[in-house]
Amino acid sequence: MSTITQGSRVFHPNQKEWGLGKVLSTTPDNIDVFFVGTGLKRLSRSFAKLEIAEGAASKHRLLDNLIEASLISSDDYVTLPMAIDRFLASYPDGLEDKRFIKETRDACLRGHQACIQLLGQEELSGLIAAGKFQDVCDRARHVESMTNLLTKSERKALHDALDQPQSQKLFSVSLAELFYGAGDEEARFKHFIRTLGILQINKWPIATVFSFIRFPQLNAFVKTTVIQNSAKAFCWRINYKPETNWKTYALILRLYNYVRTNLVEEGMVSRDLIDVQSFIWFAGQK
Repeated sequence: MSTITQGSRVFHPNQKEWGLGKVLSTTPDNIDVFFVGTGLKRLSRSFAKLEIAEGAASKHRLLDNLIEASLISSDDYVTLPMAIDRFLASYPDGLEDKRFIKETRDACLRGHQACIQLLGQEELSGLIAAGKFQDVCDRARHVESMTNLLTKSERKALHDALDQPQSQKLFSVSLAELFYGAGDEEARFKHFIRTLGILQINKWPIATVFSFIRFPQLNAFVKTTVIQNSAKAFCWRINYKPETNWKTYALILRLYNYVRTNLVEEGMVSRDLIDVQSFIWFAGQK
């Protein structure tokens, strides 16, 4: 026990189901450990004979991205098996459940299919080359309106901003860059949110809705309260800030990919991040 310090990765030999743990703090009497399989545990140094994990056995993506110790509550943590049980209680057929598909997938898929048709790379490039910026904005608003992602106030703010002729070219070119630009994902995201800042609509939902609709295999849609609750439920660090930023977005994507991989291991194969996002949001509900 003397070699165990804050940050050590450990196992409890008598509680194998707890899985790998990370030591959050130590005192002469107790050790606080977050275990992947059960959450926060306070253990007595006198009785708990923890084993240090080394090498590949010490690796775990959740522990690498764990929220600050002060934010962890044993009552809030939702393990992946717990989240799956909750999900199946409402949707017995899992991600193939007809009610789940109707309630969560159908509208997003309609928007996705319309986006491919109306704002595909060649179509969008042709409209911009012809100076048809209003057409681009009309199509973008139509695609978004087919989904149920934005609130009425968010939708109104977006639509009002794109009514202004001086804004239409700026938005059109930036949207094309976001979708099909040559730069890396981070650069394209930052460019798009700078444009939204100029248009005074740089909010998380508006900043992420179009990339999610166009490429649901790769991108997430961010609703601020929902993602904070969900990240807290999984004890995943997203460094949330109200201001739209790449660092938070990248950490959210990392959470989604972590859950997606674990769902596959549990026999629930997601089609895209529409499925993963819906699952994560559901798990984060109080």
